[in-house]
Amino acid sequence: MKHIEDILRLQALVSRFARAVDTRDHEALTTIFTPDVTMELGADIRIDGREKLAGMLRDDLMWATTMHSMANVLAEPEGDGATVHANVTAVHVSRAGTGEHFDLGARYTFTAVRTDGSWQLSRIAIEPVWRTGDDQGMHED
Repeated sequence: MKHIEDILRLQALVSRFARAVDTRDHEALTTIFTPDVTMELGADIRIDGREKLAGMLRDDLMWATTMHSMANVLAEPEGDGATVHANVTAVHVSRAGTGEHFDLGARYTFTAVRTDGSWQLSRIAIEPVWRTGDDQGMHED
């Protein structure tokens, strides 16, 4: 039964992450991440540390709003560690005007650790699969 509870908690953790990013909830992000969290976007972008990553996600003023939808969330707990895979469709609405947006399909691989009885994210690896629309210089070709 504990294994099933861990799977549900890990799925909820990933959902809380997406919600906190979309609502720019810095407080929630800092509780979701370990102090030494790392986010990697492809091979070129790496952000280290809870405060830096949470602040960047909260203060991302390039977009008016975002919506990250997680699907096919597969949580694989093992002891006090886990890997969670998810497919993500992310919509980024431009500040430039109504109807302008950048969309991204990606595979997320999260590493989670259980500390003091709660799961937190220690690593987020983002593998872009497709994109459409104006990314406003976010990705270099």
